[in-house]
Amino acid sequence: MIPDYLTFIRFQDKRNLLLIYVVTLILLGFYGKNNGFSFSREDAWCVSGILALVLYAFITDLRAYWAYKCVVKNVDLSCFLDDERSVRHHFLFSPFTVLAGAALLFCGLTWALFSLASPGLALAAVAIVAPLLIWGIFALLRPVYIRQVIVSARDTIKYKRLTGYLAVAVVMSVMMNLLTIAPLGRRAEFDFYGHYFTLKAIITMLILCAVVLAINLLFLRFTKRYIFLGHLFLNEIDLYFSQAIPWRSLYAKPLWLRLAILLVIQFAWLVLVALVVTLAGRALCFEAYFLLCYAPCLAYYVLHAWWKWHNDFMMSCDMCLRWDEIKRQNALW
Repeated sequence: MIPDYLTFIRFQDKRNLLLIYVVTLILLGFYGKNNGFSFSREDAWCVSGILALVLYAFITDLRAYWAYKCVVKNVDLSCFLDDERSVRHHFLFSPFTVLAGAALLFCGLTWALFSLASPGLALAAVAIVAPLLIWGIFALLRPVYIRQVIVSARDTIKYKRLTGYLAVAVVMSVMMNLLTIAPLGRRAEFDFYGHYFTLKAIITMLILCAVVLAINLLFLRFTKRYIFLGHLFLNEIDLYFSQAIPWRSLYAKPLWLRLAILLVIQFAWLVLVALVVTLAGRALCFEAYFLLCYAPCLAYYVLHAWWKWHNDFMMSCDMCLRWDEIKRQNALW
């Protein structure tokens, strides 16, 4: 029996709230560890940016997800069909607009909590309240996106190639990485000026790059097949969205071997970067130096996401073609 909308979202919201708490606590915990578990008002912007990006990650493909649910009729949405209200594709409801507004909202919340309580209590309050606020915004936007899917016509192509879709995700990932590692620039052990080309500095950056890449790869475990299927139904992508994958020879190797090769390349790259920066005699800000050092890991992250999402897209194409065949067979009866 197909569940009605209210029954479905009660079940979905329990999982969503737990997932939001897990993701938020992981990222805030990583930020807190990098900051030595000491916080002040100066951290408000970084913390708010992290929270806003978490919200963005949950809503960016929400419309495509509900397009999939609407077309295959996994949920009874008759309550929306009887609703005469319509929601246009207004820029105020776009994920990027919500991202900017949420950053300001979370910044005000974080600033107020840091002003009213000690740093430790303020951070604990943020960790408890912020996921609830993210979940609340998510719940408010969900019916808006559902109505957009139901009442609107099929859109024109939004992403012509997987590279365009991937570029946005990579930019958001880099922004999240920079926000979570920003406190390290204020710590003495990460002040490498004058001793970039030392074994301690190289090993330190190697460990940091490995940890950041591991967290990014962990979040890539979530499948995109239903998201891509929703984009296909909305006509935001087509069957030529991803025709091939790069570096097939590397993709054919097992994961452990790919990571071992990356480790060797990353270490050699760190030595080269440290040598060049030392010879140049210039002091780089920590974020710029991290991006230079992280380049091989970032390149692998792009390839890994490309490989995985290409496979997810192929599966979504198969499901889309099967669904068209099922509709044609049902029409004959």
